[in-house]
Amino acid sequence: MGMSQSTSPLAPEELLTAVDGVMEDLTAFREDLHRHPELSWQEFRTTEKIEAKLKAHGLERIYRPLETGLVGEVNFSAGAPFLLFRADIDALPLPDEKNVPYRSQHPGVCHACGHDVHTTVMLGAAILARRLNLAGKYNLRFVFQPAEEPIPSGAPKMIEKGVLGGVTYALGMHLEPRLPLGTVALTPGWVNLQSIRLDLTLTGPGGHSARPEETADLLWLASRMVQDSYQMVYRTLDLRTSPVILTFTEIHAGEGYNVIPRELRLTGTLRLADPQKKEAFLHRFSELLKGLESTGGCRIEWSYREGAPAIYNDPDLIHLLQQAAAQDFPISVHIDRTFRTPGADDFSYYAREVPGAMVRFGSRTEHHTAGLHEGTFDVPPEVIRLGVLFFLHQIRFLQQQ
Repeated sequence: MGMSQSTSPLAPEELLTAVDGVMEDLTAFREDLHRHPELSWQEFRTTEKIEAKLKAHGLERIYRPLETGLVGEVNFSAGAPFLLFRADIDALPLPDEKNVPYRSQHPGVCHACGHDVHTTVMLGAAILARRLNLAGKYNLRFVFQPAEEPIPSGAPKMIEKGVLGGVTYALGMHLEPRLPLGTVALTPGWVNLQSIRLDLTLTGPGGHSARPEETADLLWLASRMVQDSYQMVYRTLDLRTSPVILTFTEIHAGEGYNVIPRELRLTGTLRLADPQKKEAFLHRFSELLKGLESTGGCRIEWSYREGAPAIYNDPDLIHLLQQAAAQDFPISVHIDRTFRTPGADDFSYYAREVPGAMVRFGSRTEHHTAGLHEGTFDVPPEVIRLGVLFFLHQIRFLQQQ
């Protein structure tokens, strides 16, 4: 059954008071998640903790579309469309190098991408949206999604299970340590890049290191390929309109110091936003490899695996969010309208289906300078406060549109 409609919108100061009233609990919740990080598709404890909180605060509908992750709904009015808020919940296979009381207790696993904070912010927004009865045009759907990090990731599977049904807008968040605390990035258009994994295997007859002219020197050929492909990006693709970033990150070959190897494996990533540039690169890269095979006397097998597409922030939705942030926001905040990042995020799958917006929250302070995916990454609790307040303020604004 839906909740009764609110008769008058809450004042901004009332939202702030409500957020401050739950900050101790939310901070403790985030620190608990940080102590117990779980890898992609293994977020069982995390899911249970979120579910327990949502149940304790009386959300109307809570369900698990997949084995891990869950959805909680605040249903104000039967049949109303939804605003969707997505948080990713998985951690990284990375040791926690911080000296803090909430340091990871799971060796080799930590929340170095801020998903514990994303989860906590959306949990706080869900709890308070219901408690404060922020009713209006929309019902609210909070998606706590597993497995944002791997390829394939969790977003398409959640979407297959119907989480976008009846959704008008989808909103997501990400921490951004390159922006100072108190900054919120609301940028229209393309705001990040797609990540495509490249895997190559070079094979040849092998041979003695004293006689490279008699065989295919795979290390030399691989180094040529890396250099030539880097140059190809800058000399054959128009990078003025959108970037293309090619980086090779792994190379494995050889078992003896005086033996030219028979096999070499190479891995890298291609990051871009423009699908046409992707097709152009893949065609030219294939031609480059064919030429290398012909001149180098080796065989090259290669494949690519596409990760999440680039995120497109709907300009009309971003305009609404900017408009709301400029109206009576109860604390000082700086709105950045141009920030973009080369990183990938599978929120793009939601934003590809419905108008969406990825909101980035600056987290850098004098004592919090580590980057994402670093073992020392951490954030101040004030960013939780800002995140919850921001989304409650947006809910209140969008409900009246």
